[in-house]
Parts: sequence; structure tokens; C-alpha cells
Amino acid sequence: MPNILLAQEDTGFREEFARLILDFFPTTHIQTAKEWAELPAALSSVPAPSVLLADILWGGEDRSPELLLLAESHPVTSFAVFGRYDLAGSLPPGYPIPLLQPDEHLPLRLSESMENLSGTLFGPYQASAPAGPHLLGRLYWGRHQQLQRDVQLLVPPAGSATFAKAIRAMARVHHAAVYALYESVPWENRIVVAMEPPVHPSLLHYRMAGTPVPLGTGARLATALGSIHADMESWNVPARLLGEYDYTLSPQGVPRLRNPVAHSGMPEVTAMENAKRLAGLLEPLLERDTKTQLLISLLRNPGPSAFDLIRRAREFERQLAEFKEIHVRKEEIEATKKTMQARVRRRWVRSLGTVSTALFLLGAGWLVFQKFLANRPARLTHEEIRIPAGEVILDGKSATVPAFALDRHEVTIGDYETFLTNLVYMDWKQFLPAGYTKTSQSDFEPKSWKTQLARARNGDALSFFLPRGVRITRDSPVCGVDYASAYAYANWKERRLPNREEWVRAATGNDRRTYPWGNTPPGGDIHLGGEAAKKFALDAGLLLQAPAGSFPADRAPFGHMDMGGNLSEWITPSNDALPGLMGGNFADEAPVANSLPPRRLAEADARVGFRTAR
Repeated sequence: MPNILLAQEDTGFREEFARLILDFFPTTHIQTAKEWAELPAALSSVPAPSVLLADILWGGEDRSPELLLLAESHPVTSFAVFGRYDLAGSLPPGYPIPLLQPDEHLPLRLSESMENLSGTLFGPYQASAPAGPHLLGRLYWGRHQQLQRDVQLLVPPAGSATFAKAIRAMARVHHAAVYALYESVPWENRIVVAMEPPVHPSLLHYRMAGTPVPLGTGARLATALGSIHADMESWNVPARLLGEYDYTLSPQGVPRLRNPVAHSGMPEVTAMENAKRLAGLLEPLLERDTKTQLLISLLRNPGPSAFDLIRRAREFERQLAEFKEIHVRKEEIEATKKTMQARVRRRWVRSLGTVSTALFLLGAGWLVFQKFLANRPARLTHEEIRIPAGEVILDGKSATVPAFALDRHEVTIGDYETFLTNLVYMDWKQFLPAGYTKTSQSDFEPKSWKTQLARARNGDALSFFLPRGVRITRDSPVCGVDYASAYAYANWKERRLPNREEWVRAATGNDRRTYPWGNTPPGGDIHLGGEAAKKFALDAGLLLQAPAGSFPADRAPFGHMDMGGNLSEWITPSNDALPGLMGGNFADEAPVANSLPPRRLAEADARVGFRTAR
């Protein structure tokens, strides 16, 4: 008879969930815990619970890190998360404990959680005991009978539709600093994967134990992260956002990472995003001094690519060696040397193929060059400017505008791509303004979205109407977003669209300018139209929005860019008015004064963008 431990501080929800479980499994024995402090003793009871269903929110505090450590220390019990709120967006990145929902899939998910395959023979591997949770299934300690090698065996749920694809993606990473996948073994209707076991504590363990991380070890983590990302970028392997549980450290300070591949619909991130995340994880664990701040600053500004991160991290390690010897194990040096040699061989085999003729070498080099330039990441980070309270003149009347903050740049293609990716994991209807509806996630995409994203990934030239060298990138403002989608984006970011008073305050400043850049008409250095060719481009559906800041003269009094040209911007309507647009755009033949009333469009087109406020 299975024994389920139900841990939830809300008595009503706990009892309701218990009744739901008994409806499906009448013979189940349910034990409850209403306080977090009761969990360690309840998990240590004899016999141990088969399954723990626990909330991560206790007394308003997030207990997901502590729950993960409990899952490690009590691997015989299968852990799962359930809560009285929707926790889909609350779990840390790559969190291995599964989330259960009270829906029609609950019986199957519970049955999977109750499964214990200890003692099972998977090909040459003998499973001995559970080893804890994994994002793709459950881990067991195992041993290869012939090689006498200890491993962890990853066993997926029966009938998993995503496991094989996820493992294929993870198997594309071969790096000395990443725990290895050894092999896959067919078993009944499943595939079991033998993995190198992570035996060292993670940054999560360091934080929970209050153990500081040496500065040299932090520098090695930065170098390892850059090296792994560079290797993945070389092979076009997408990376996921890494959390503190993904980084482990040996007693000698050698870093190893859990597999960093983005799979099963995970959002993809760049080396820059993971470097900034690592800065936030390391900052509370390192001693506070000048050299520490240099490392944190390096991680927060790593450069545009993973190769820049490697170069800067290694330079920091060399500088650090002037103060303190950096100990490197002989086996680490040998492993790194072999990895670099293997990487060089793979690149020559893949990129050059054969060295039979010099012409072929030049052709292969060109292909490699194109490979490295494809799918360019965003470089622009979100930045807002605080605007003090002040007065504006609208329609001949003075109005006081309270202090607020407004984005320096318009929302970019990269920003909107992240938004659309995250909509898959949440109830997107909650973000829409009142009175607006959408039927599916794809309704948030502008009509030209696929074209915008494809050209931004390739860094295509915008058109012959713009200066030579201007290209569309993920740092170009997204265009064609309708009002409801712009409102939803701002709401998702826990921000909002500015109103007319705020937009005019940012554009006019304290000197009440006629245009965002000043009081005189532009001389061609503002991204406006005025040419028949640009009007033709709009009719033909060409993309003409320039990357943020491409026209430095279009700078508003507080430092906001592109308020006078490039794209017109959505504002929130006053009272029952329709949503309107402020500012000029690339198709306007004349500059648009700040004092003019908002313009209206029947539907958003390539001239329309937006920025957010709070």
C-alpha cells in the first residue's frame, strides 16, 4: 500500500487534494504535514513515505532550495511539487522536482512517482537505489557489471514523448567541465541513460551552508562557463538558463556543470545572460573586496560573445595569480588539453572536410564564417531612465506629471522574442487589457514577426534607403505589434505603457521642446521619411526600423532615444478614448511636434512600436 506524505500549510487545500488522491487510489495511506519544520522527521519515519507532495511556499517564503536538498538527502522518497497557486513560473530554472497539477493527468503522474525500480537490471547496469529527482525522470544509483563503473541511471516516465529528443540534444555537449552522458540502454518501452554522477556540492549547497567561495574558484567558474558556451555556440547547440544547483565544485575548486542544453521547450539564453546570472549567484558567496567587484563586473559585462567571456575571465585569472597561486590539478590540465585537441580535430573535420585543394579550404572557411555569424544574439540590455515630476502643456492646458521611469529604448525584437517564448508556460490571458481578447499565443505575433526574427537572426541589411552598414538585429525595435499585445508585454514585465502626459513629459523636458531633439526641424540625422522611396518601402512591406540608438541626434532631453523618429509608439488611452500613437516614424515626411494629439491607426503596421514605463 503506497504511503503519500502531503505537505501543505493551507488546511482546506490540503484536505481537498487528499480527497482527490483517494478518489484515484482508495488504498493509499496519506500522512500530512502542515508545518515546514515537520518535514525532516516525517521523511525519516519508518517506513519512509513513497511520495512527498509538497508546496514550495511556506509563510510567504520560497522553500524550493530547501526542498531540493531534502530530495537529495531522502532519495528513496519520490518528490513532487504541488501548490494552491499556479507555480509554473515560480520554480527556479532547470528545477528537477516535477510540478503536479490537479487535472486529468494527476493519476498517471502519481503512478509514475510511486514507481521504484531499485534492483532492476538495465542491460549491463544494475540499479541499486534511488538517487534523487531529475528534470526528465528519476535517478538511480547503478553499476556497470563488466566495467565496474558507478553511474547514475536516468529512467524516464513510461511513454514520455519528449525524453528521446531531450537526450539527443544533451548528448551534443562534450566538454570536460560538463558531467558526461555515457550511453543509452533500451529497456522495455523506454530508454535508460547512464550518466556521470555529480558527486560534489553545488553553489546551492554552499549558500545554504553559509560556506564562502574562494575568489580563484569563482574565476574558474566564469572561465568554465565561457568555454562551455563557446563550444555550444560553435556547434549551434542552444543553452538554457543555469541556476545555482547546476554549478558544482570539487574540494580543490574545480568546477563541473550539469548539462546546460535547452530542451523540451525551455527558453534559450546567451552566454551574456548566463554570465549575469552567475554574477548574481556568486556575489553573496564571495568575500567583499576590490578584486571580487572586478570579477562581478566582468560577469555582468562579459562582452558580446562567449569567446569574449573566456578571454576576459582568463585574463582575470592571470591577474589574480599575481596575488595568489591558482592550484590546478594535473588531471584537470590533461582533461582540458584533450578536450581542446578533440575540439580542434572536430572543427577541422567538420569545417574543412578535406585538404585536397586550396579552393576547397577557402570554400569551407567561408561556410564556417557564415556558421559563426548566424543567429546573432541580442546585445542591448534593458535600461530605464527616471524622470522627475514636472509640468506639460497639452491642448493649451497645464498638467502636472508625477515622477516615473521610462525605457531608454523602444522594446526590441530580442525582448519580444523572450516574451513570446515565455507565454507558452503561463496563462497569457491575464496580461491582456480589459475588453480585448485573443484566441491563441500566436495572436501576439505581429504579421511580419517571422520575417523580422529571421532577418534579425541573420543580421540582414535593412534596405538601400538607409545608410550603408545599418542592419536589422535583435536590438532593432519590434514593429507591427498591436495595442493589446504591447499592453500584455508591459504587464508581463510588471510594467505598463506610458500615458500621453508621461510621453510628452519625457519628450519635452524642462525646457518644453518642440521636438524630442530640440526646437528646430531635423537636417537628415533623424530617422524620418520625406522621400518617395521610403513611402514606397512602407507600401511594399519592407522593414525600415533601425537598431536602437542608430541615430544619435534623436535624443530626448532626459536621454531617451528614437522618440522623434524610427517608430511611432503606443500610449494608454485617457478615459474611453481609443489607444493612440505618439512620435514620428520612418515614413513621416515632416517631423511630428510633441504637442500634436495622438494619432490613430485601424491596425498596427511596420511604423508602430512601443516602450514601457513604471
